[in-house]
Amino acid sequence: MSAADDDLPDLDWEPRSDDQLYNPARKVEHPGSEVFFPPVPNGLDYLVSVGEHLELGDERVSARDLKYAVLHLAAGAEVLLKARLQLEHWTLVFKDPGQAKRSELEAGTLKSCGPEETVQRLKDIAGVPISDKDTSALLKLAKHRNALQHYGLIGPAANARAVESQAAEVLDFLIRFLDEELLPALPAPEAENTRADMEQIRGGLSRIEGFVKKRMQRIRADLEPLRDRTLRCPDCDQWALIAEPDKDRVSCWFCGSSQPPHDGATMYAMFVLGRDPGTPDLFGIMAVESCPDCNEESLVVGARTADAPDEQVFFCFSCARAVPGLAHCTRCFVPFRPREGETTCRNCPGSVAASD
Repeated sequence: MSAADDDLPDLDWEPRSDDQLYNPARKVEHPGSEVFFPPVPNGLDYLVSVGEHLELGDERVSARDLKYAVLHLAAGAEVLLKARLQLEHWTLVFKDPGQAKRSELEAGTLKSCGPEETVQRLKDIAGVPISDKDTSALLKLAKHRNALQHYGLIGPAANARAVESQAAEVLDFLIRFLDEELLPALPAPEAENTRADMEQIRGGLSRIEGFVKKRMQRIRADLEPLRDRTLRCPDCDQWALIAEPDKDRVSCWFCGSSQPPHDGATMYAMFVLGRDPGTPDLFGIMAVESCPDCNEESLVVGARTADAPDEQVFFCFSCARAVPGLAHCTRCFVPFRPREGETTCRNCPGSVAASD
């Protein structure tokens, strides 16, 4: 066992009985306790449940555990983010703050803002620092929750390893959010009452992170020689997505998700880069383009590989490699391979390249 392994929790646990799951420090677990969940305790209780449902690690959790882990993680995040928004001003949790009525808030009948509006208002109005990475994780979770709640969900969030990785990322953010933005704003007695829940949530995060770290350690040696075509997985967010030209697939060696190159490029653009593949940016540049080498629409603009994570490259999911020597045409903004002095592609009328 390596030194790094010594820091990981023991994963060879036996399923616990109901008596072992009972935590007497949590009043809501006392038999006959009152059903009363104000926003912050309600959000914390959801997060405690996430840890309980993922307790045994990816090889033992059931489909039902995965279902409620996703639903409760998303619900907990939504409740806690809106609790902080409400501290800024109670009207901000309404979909249309200009039409806000306190009676609807108190009765719980309001139409509240969606996940994107909640995060944006926290950043723009409340001044809460939420990174692009954390924003992406929260919005991806909301989409998975909707798919699961309404359509039963098949795909990424039905995968135990992807759920664990996503849960670790979101829980890590929420614990920081609670410690820095929400709990300090509560009256001292209310903040003190969260102690038992926070301890249980931190313990759950530690165990889940342990599962993720253990899995990554097992596959690290296999990934090492493939770093130049290893990318961050849009499902589990681990650096384990491998473009495999011999299989004509893009597969994650951590969570097992797999797509054809075009679908993989689209998913990567949406959930890793945070780009709509069908919409150009302010400079007219698309996130996914046709590759000039293979002519497949699977060239991601601005991808990053594990061997140079700080460098943006043109990466073709069909060619399974970073494509060197490309530039954007200054007229149509399509990637092309220029010869010396060329600034426009051969498809643009009147260009030097076309006349040649």
